Amino acid sequence: MGFSIAIIGMGACGVAAFAEATIRLAAAPIGNVELHLVSREDDLGPGLAFGTDQPGHLLNTESRLMGLYASEPGHFREWVAKRRPLDPGKVEYAPRAEYGEYIRQVLADAYERADRAGIPIHVHRSEAIAIEGNRDAAAIRLRDGTIIDSDYTLLAIGTPRPARFGELEGCLGYFDFPWPARRLREGIGVDQDVIVLGSSLSAIDSFATLMDQGHRGLIHFVSKDGMLPRVEIPAPEETYPRVHFTLSRMRRLIRERGPRFSIVDLFRLFRREAEEAAAAQGERIDWHAENRMDRPALDALPIDIARADARTEIFQRILTSARFEASAMWDLLGPRDRDRFVRWLGPHFATARFTMPMTNACRLAEAAARGQLRVHGGVKDTIWDAERRIFISSLANGDTVCAPVVVNATGTAMTLDEIPDALIVQLADRGWLHPHPSGGVEAHRQTGEVITHDRDAPRLYAVGQLVNGVQRDTNAVWFNVQCAEKAVQDMLIKIAGDAR
Repeated sequence: MGFSIAIIGMGACGVAAFAEATIRLAAAPIGNVELHLVSREDDLGPGLAFGTDQPGHLLNTESRLMGLYASEPGHFREWVAKRRPLDPGKVEYAPRAEYGEYIRQVLADAYERADRAGIPIHVHRSEAIAIEGNRDAAAIRLRDGTIIDSDYTLLAIGTPRPARFGELEGCLGYFDFPWPARRLREGIGVDQDVIVLGSSLSAIDSFATLMDQGHRGLIHFVSKDGMLPRVEIPAPEETYPRVHFTLSRMRRLIRERGPRFSIVDLFRLFRREAEEAAAAQGERIDWHAENRMDRPALDALPIDIARADARTEIFQRILTSARFEASAMWDLLGPRDRDRFVRWLGPHFATARFTMPMTNACRLAEAAARGQLRVHGGVKDTIWDAERRIFISSLANGDTVCAPVVVNATGTAMTLDEIPDALIVQLADRGWLHPHPSGGVEAHRQTGEVITHDRDAPRLYAVGQLVNGVQRDTNAVWFNVQCAEKAVQDMLIKIAGDAR
């Protein structure tokens, strides 16, 4: 009896899942299992973000956490160290292009492993547009007309561009996504003023693309909260000994007080942790000042750079040390409190958890000092003035920002209805994908298996941004790699059971 597994999307997550499958099948063969790799890109592996050739595009995570093998997070750094000397006492934010080469190498190694073990591999360079059939006989239809029979399908579609600002589509000077970077390089003049929608990591990547080309025009970041990411401490991470903001403390509260664990409880534990950490440094936290919503982001940037350089950035140290428990902490919150977290704490959490490398922070500060970069909060809308051939962003304070170019860098799609991918739309229309209240689709947190109301639906799994509402920390490669491992493990366990 034969079985087939299809991986749809062969970026970093897809490659990690493929590598994990070949390792497990080579070590413990399970009957006749074949693997189908589906990619709309000819160049499997890097994807849009890691396929860039821009020198200013750096990883936002230190190399020690970027390995594509779940049990070897430091594998990427080891790979880099064989190519060029690294200072063991310093952090390394490698160029994204170099990480793309690493992904290609992991992919090549998986191909070779599969070949030695006799595992059939089928590569399809076409877009998956539909899945039909049922639980026992599912078929994936590709845009080129190919039909793939699949017993288990992993949706590893990466970071889909969001279906936002559709009214600007087709307007001269509008770029709906920062990737691929060549579109910005070729389509934006070095003297043009630019509005970048967003002020987080995607916006900073757009900024880097422009600055690498010697951009001279004014660059405006416009976003709802007007906040920049904080700055990563430029040193190897030291484990912070959390006492209060821990999973064990949260579960103890639930056990002793009852099942209700709220966003207020979560923040109280974090606040106590932070205040004690500050006191240990001889400092006191001004919580009012730490609320940066709609405050001048560029005023805080030099402070953040100094804190990171001195290794006294408390929020970052707490949150990064909690990264391996973050998804389980999220799981303790009920739907109402998850919604409150997104609305009340989400932006503040994101700026402290998803930080930028010091190199990027210094580039932003230099551009701001010479008057080339401005950051605006409270954006209400952005429209195209066809008569003046200009885009206008309106702000809550009554000001407007104008430029002939707009780059949509608002980040990845968070909710199911924001994902325009043809396959995801089709699966949602069939009722095989259901929106999670906090974003993405319903799925089991531990395995990534998609939860559907149709018991006869095909066996689907999801990893990455598509399950952000369930797992939350899906911006992190290391976390997605671990989730890919669990999904593959669950599939193979079930296949082994069926093969008996």
